[in-house]
Order: sequence, then structure tokens, then C-alpha cells
Amino acid sequence: METLFEPATITLSNSSIYKIIIHGSQESPVGSVPSVSGLQFSKTPRTFRSASFINGIPAVRFELSFEVKPQREGTFKLPAWNLRVGKQTCQAPSTTLRVLPPSQRDKVRQAEQKKRNQDLSEAAYLDFSITRPYMFEGETMEGQVSLNIWNRLPVTRIDRIPTKTGDGFSITELGQPVEKRNVPKNGKNYNSYNWKFGITAALPGIQSISFSSVLRVRVKQNRNSPLGNPFFSDPFFGFGSEEGLEVGSDPLTVEVRSLPTDSRPKGFAGAIGIFTLASAIDKDRVSLGDPVRLTCKIKGKGNFSAMPAPTVSLGEDFKVGPPAFSFDGSTSTLHQGVQSFEYVITPLRPGLLEIPPIPVSFFNPDNEVYTSLTSSPHPLRVDPGEKWMEPSSVEVSQSDEKSTSSANNMFQTESEPGEWVSSISIEDPLSSKMFWGAQAVGLLLFLSVLFFRLKNRNPLMEELKLKDRVLSNKLRETVKHKDRAGFYKSLRRRIRLRASMVCPGANPSALSNKELLALLKARGYSQNLLDEISKLLQICEDHEYAGGVKNTDSLESELSRSQSIIRKLK
Repeated sequence: METLFEPATITLSNSSIYKIIIHGSQESPVGSVPSVSGLQFSKTPRTFRSASFINGIPAVRFELSFEVKPQREGTFKLPAWNLRVGKQTCQAPSTTLRVLPPSQRDKVRQAEQKKRNQDLSEAAYLDFSITRPYMFEGETMEGQVSLNIWNRLPVTRIDRIPTKTGDGFSITELGQPVEKRNVPKNGKNYNSYNWKFGITAALPGIQSISFSSVLRVRVKQNRNSPLGNPFFSDPFFGFGSEEGLEVGSDPLTVEVRSLPTDSRPKGFAGAIGIFTLASAIDKDRVSLGDPVRLTCKIKGKGNFSAMPAPTVSLGEDFKVGPPAFSFDGSTSTLHQGVQSFEYVITPLRPGLLEIPPIPVSFFNPDNEVYTSLTSSPHPLRVDPGEKWMEPSSVEVSQSDEKSTSSANNMFQTESEPGEWVSSISIEDPLSSKMFWGAQAVGLLLFLSVLFFRLKNRNPLMEELKLKDRVLSNKLRETVKHKDRAGFYKSLRRRIRLRASMVCPGANPSALSNKELLALLKARGYSQNLLDEISKLLQICEDHEYAGGVKNTDSLESELSRSQSIIRKLK
């Protein structure tokens, strides 16, 4: 194994390459380059594999290359460190890099690079904003991220929509952006793409959050790469090529405060925001045993995505079932709207009853106080209903007599009567051992199936399957209405949902296409299936972010082809 800096002596404004050369193996090594104060190593190395014959003897080698940028002058020694190649542990030798003061030519080059970086940062950038510089733990606010692209920058498509960096927050899924053309900023005109979403603080303390995105830019030659100077590219004459351009936002530091414990109500369950409460029943008079629907509506702004159902305690006069949830409002942010909870209540005794009020407590982040609300009580009249009258024993005996006499008065009319029987009465099945044996076998089978289903039931997987059926129906609706844009948008969401079902614990909605395909490949899916999924995702993003592409295929054939591919994700 060899290690070296190439070149070993540089000036402060230049960079060097740190190489690790492994002879006799082409396996990728596993390890971490030690940090050296004053040197900055690239996160992703370049790899090179080679095989050759030396004096008739085969020789293979593997090479890793890290770009190294100095931050100050001096002589830097990278100590020896260990890495693993296959099952063998090897030691990378120490090596030295010498950094000299910058020359006059280096200073000119450094100034040009600074100007190119400034031009590049103004060509495309991300803006991220929230309504307050602080949040409370568990609070949901409305955020917005804007991708601003200079209208002279030859962007072919958005390769990756803005992706969050920062473990202290969770955000809702970014949907279709709102596009604005020719927005004047910094003396230039930009095309702006705006996403609104809900952001929820997950961890207390000082937290940082930023966003990054990747664009595909068409350039004429490598020297005109957007990594150099995109403002003098001329891709409209001659042949051009595409390169990836990663843009990001400045990190935003947010203070996440813990909820105060003073004066916290006992019934507080985590609702944060500003709300109003109302309740209603569907009928005020029923018969004993008939159900009543009690609807509780919480309206306002807050963390609806994490809001639990209010606790309903109605005493011994009612039986209450689990609530059904529904939300009516901004589905992109889940921050403003109306959350409805519907309870099915069954009265247990007749009379003039009253459904007691429902209490709800929440924390108001504006004035930082807890507030408790109660709904109005609802009077309910419960009628006794009809009673079942048991038949008397006398009527039963008379009925038996009639059956017996009618059976004895029957006669045959066939020419060949066969054997006569004294009675045509049927044996009571309740006294038959065979009947009870069959019932016991059926009951055992039913209980076995029920136990197996309950044991293997996964609530999260059931919810994902329900969403999958909803998206499948939505795809058919878009085909019916010839909505091509809606079809490809729903298709992309269904593919990512299927990936969530086959890769538990992952979050495919926050991954790029390459990361999603790598995740599926790790689950053992074939390369042919991954290529088909990659083509589908590319077509979906071309329609959604690149303004649509020409496609002569009918939506019916696209639906049939996509469904055959999606069925293989199981």
C-alpha cells in the first residue's frame, strides 16, 4: 500500500490530491481518513481500478483520490492510519504536504475564482424562511423554500427538488411548486419556484436547517462548465452537454424551546397552536341500542399532523367507539384548517340523557400560555324501544300437534311408492354429535385464522396499503379525464409509496432517484426492474418539473405498463 500527495508542494491558493494506492486487490477499502488541522479533504473520493501484466505476471491495483484544499501555510503531516480491505486490515503510511505562501499569479487566480463563485451563487440559489426565529418542541409552522434560477442560465430540468438537511426538524412532503417568471433580484431576472410546507420542531436546543437542490445545466464544452463561469456559456450554437449543478441555501439557526411545565393542564396531550372547539350530534332522539354520531371539530392553526384525538369520558350511560379522523385544509402544510373527530356513541339505558362536554387543552405559542376549551353538552332522548315476547308453552304444543297430524295425514300419489315410513319428522340436529363436531372444527379454524391475522397485523403497513389503493384509483381517474400531468404526478408518488412498503424504516419521499434505486437494489431487486423504474421516474419528473415532454403513447397503455412494473415491487 502507498500514500502520497500529488503534488507534494503547493501554494495556499492551489489544491493537491491525496492518493491511496492498494496493490494486489480491486476491492473497495473501508476506513476514514484522519483529519488534519489546516487541510480540508473532499467527502467523496474518486476511484480507479486497473489490471495489467508485468513480466508476464498479472497485477491489479485500486486507487482512491481525495482533493485537498489548504486553509493556511505550513508543513502538514498526515499520520499513518488503518483501513480494511476485504477481511484484511492494512496500514496506510504517513505522508507530508508542504503549503507555501501564494504568489502574485495565485492571487490573480484566486480573485478570478472568487468572482466566478459569486457569479455562480447569483445564477441559482435557494431561499428558506419561517415566520419566527424560534419554535417550541412539537410546534408546527409554515415554511417556504424558493429556488431562484437566472433566466439566462440554460437549465434543462430540476434533477432533485429541495432536500432538507438537519435532524432537528421534520417537514411535510414537497408537492408541486408555484412558479413565477421574470422576478427581479440582484439586478437580474429570475424564474422562481416556491414550495410551501409544514415544519415541525423535533429536538430542543439550537438547531440548524438548510436545503439543497440539483439542476441539470446545458453547456457547450467542459471549460464552460457551470462549475467554472456559467455566464459566458454558449450552448445554443453547436452541440452541448449536460452537467449537474448543486445549489443550496444558507443554514438557518433556529432556537427550539421546551414547553413550559408551569400551569400545564392535566388534559394537555401535545396540541400547540391557536384553536377553537365545536361539537354536534347527528340526532337528539333515538331508541335504546341505536348509535349516535358525535362530531368534534378543532379549527385554527397548529400541529394538526401530531394532534391526538380528545379524550371522551361519558360515564356508564354510554358506550364510545374509537374516533375517525378527517382533515379539511392545507394538505401541503397541515398547519391551517379543521380537524374533525367522529365518535360513535351507543346509549345503554332509556331516558332523558345528556352527552357531557368534551375538554381540549392546547399551548398558545404566541402568548406562551396554556388554554383549555370545552364543547357544549348535548341532551339526548332515548326511547325504550320494542320488547321481544316469548311464545307460550301452550302455543308450542298446539303447533306440535298440528305438525304431527298434518304429517300423519299425508299420502303418496306415485305409482311406485317405495318404502313407507312411520314418520317424516327430522331428527333434532342439536342432539347430534356429528353436528357439534363439525361446529367445533369450524370454530377452531376460524379462531386460528383470526389469531394469525391479529398476530401478523402491521398498522403502518395497513395504512400504506390503503394509500396505495387510493393512488391506484386516482391514476385511473386521471386516465379517464385525460389528465397527463396529474397521471405522472400520481404515478411518481405511488412508486415512492411502494418503495416505502418494501423498504420498512426508510423515507423514499426524501430521497433522490439514484438513492431510491440504490435502496431497492440493496433489497435484491433485479437490474432490469430497476432500469424500468428509473425510466418511469425520469418520465414523471420530465412532465412535472420540465414543463412536459412530447409523448405519443396513450395514457391507457402507460397505465397498463406502469402497473405491471409496480406489481413487481412486493
